[in-house]
Amino acid sequence: MRWRRAAGSGRVGSGRGGWRQMSVLAKIGYATATVATVLIVAASLLAYGIYRHLNDNLQVTTVSGLTHRSVYGVQNILVLGSQTRDGQGRGFGRDPGTNLSDNLILVHLDATHTHATILSIPRDTMVYEPACKARAGVGTGTWPAFPSAIIDGAMNLGGPSCAVHTVEDLTGIQIDHFVEFNFNSFRAMVDAIGGVEVCVPPSGYYDPWSHLRLKGGLHLLRYNQALAYVRTRHGVGNGGDLGRIQLQQAFISSVIQKVNNQGLLSNLSGLYKIADLATQALTVDTGLGSVSKLLHLAQTVRYLRTKNVTLITMPTVIDPTNADRLLPVEPQDDVVFRMLQTSTRWHDHLPRLAPASVQVQVLNGSGIPGLAAKTARGLRKLGFDVVHVGDAQATSTTTVTYSGTAQADSAYTVMTALATLPAGQNLIAEPAPQTGTAGPVTLIIGSDFAGLASPRVHHPASSSATPTVQSRNAAQNICSGLPAANPNPGTPP
Repeated sequence: MRWRRAAGSGRVGSGRGGWRQMSVLAKIGYATATVATVLIVAASLLAYGIYRHLNDNLQVTTVSGLTHRSVYGVQNILVLGSQTRDGQGRGFGRDPGTNLSDNLILVHLDATHTHATILSIPRDTMVYEPACKARAGVGTGTWPAFPSAIIDGAMNLGGPSCAVHTVEDLTGIQIDHFVEFNFNSFRAMVDAIGGVEVCVPPSGYYDPWSHLRLKGGLHLLRYNQALAYVRTRHGVGNGGDLGRIQLQQAFISSVIQKVNNQGLLSNLSGLYKIADLATQALTVDTGLGSVSKLLHLAQTVRYLRTKNVTLITMPTVIDPTNADRLLPVEPQDDVVFRMLQTSTRWHDHLPRLAPASVQVQVLNGSGIPGLAAKTARGLRKLGFDVVHVGDAQATSTTTVTYSGTAQADSAYTVMTALATLPAGQNLIAEPAPQTGTAGPVTLIIGSDFAGLASPRVHHPASSSATPTVQSRNAAQNICSGLPAANPNPGTPP
């Protein structure tokens, strides 16, 4: 149609005359365009306001040792749960100024972000701790390296950077990003998703230390109750950290199931609430230090399904010198680290190589003539590539030695061929790189040697030489795999 110009104006359709002479459709189109323009501008301003608000919420810290690589491709993210009492409210004891990492979780995403492994490192584990610059409030200068120190103290001495370096030295895995939460942020996040359902065995859980008291059955936990549930250790198992980790893994599974099943991240108002609280609650490294970077990471895991998330506890043994401490168990821990380095998926047991691909040398330290040659013949029948047979210094302990995580799978495979589980020893001393190179492992026969395993029980799932590794699938029923209640949780001082 042809428009008339209003008198005294060079603009189309301006003035009362122009508006009156428009057709009905033209008036609707004009009004719609105007309203749409206003809405677009308002939405843009609102989106910008939300972005600025969320960005201003973020607590960002500088952490050395991180790669800060793009959130696409393989990712290793260290998540630390701080037990700091500062600013967390009443009822958490009297430890002002401390900042131990009660939770150490290494999240590994494969290159496609369709599978994830969540590795829990027990806080009571004694490890090599590298030299670290002292954090504010606990000294000046640099703390020296400690050959053996409790791992949760690294953050307390040197902050997040020290924790990152300690975990990297332990695992041989480069950490890309860092996330930290505390009591307040944990409680806020639980409430943001409407609480988390947990399961309790019929005997119930009671812990006067964390103030947990739950009867058997299902419970929707919020705020302090949720915090007490994931903090309890005296109320479950033997009162140590492994039982608590089992509860925490069940709790994480329940969260993942709820997010997936209820589509919590697809609801805009709910998503904004979660994002608002999350950005206030969490401390992240500079590589994740903006809303856009966090959103990109969230977008990359949109195809991650609950059944493809595995939670594993780092294998440990009780420290013979201190029953309240744990030691990494070799080579099982290195096998787990190797899985993360190579994005190998968990299949309910530690992976085992084909014997033909494993080179082994057999040394006799038992004092029994000919035992090394006899054992070598048996290993060859099982398919192993025996490259050398000889003698070693007399020893009472049978040991499998290897060099770095690259040989851990071979060492573990040899161990599963033996009737009883021998000691394992990684010959690469800290703080040297843990990757090593593939090559022969060494079986040193001691006087406690019990021979090879029966071929009938040679499969790693049934072999007496194969220990159980604490793990669960995130899709697993939350009432399974729970620790038993501790009947004697003790009494706080």
